[in-house]
Amino acid sequence: MIWYLLILLLLIFLCWLLLVPVIIYTHTDRNRYLLTLPGIFRAVLIPDKGLFYIRVWVFFIPFKFRPFEGRKEKRRSKPIRKKKKRRGFGNIRMMKGALRAFRVRRLEADIDTDDFTLNAWLVPVFSMVNGENIKLQVNFEGHHFLLLDVRFTLGALLWILIKTKYESIFNH
Repeated sequence: MIWYLLILLLLIFLCWLLLVPVIIYTHTDRNRYLLTLPGIFRAVLIPDKGLFYIRVWVFFIPFKFRPFEGRKEKRRSKPIRKKKKRRGFGNIRMMKGALRAFRVRRLEADIDTDDFTLNAWLVPVFSMVNGENIKLQVNFEGHHFLLLDVRFTLGALLWILIKTKYESIFNH
């Protein structure tokens, strides 16, 4: 009976992993950079004296990484192996499918390119692209701002991987 319960909990956990959206959130004015899988994983980039450090929570257990601190152990060089050549069409199909899996919930950008003519050309382009979730602006004052909220599910990415591999094997 306990085995059935453990298998059921494992299946529920796997369904949670595949169906819960992964959230990528960036807000440059507030210095918030976040990657999260709700309830399981969360990573935040926090500005620091150096450049930044990464704060990670896995199942509510915090870890802290400083990626730019020097490491004392030396890396050994590995011998270079020759790679097999592959057809590239499956990779392009996979990238197209992966881009369809991403959902932009909110995109706001306010940029200045420091080139008046380019800024003037971008104004009509941005006004044409703007919509309910997308608000792009050009300013001539030197301000830069980005707010991005992108979500995707691991299940959708896994489905696209399986689909493109299946098509590349059986359609050639």
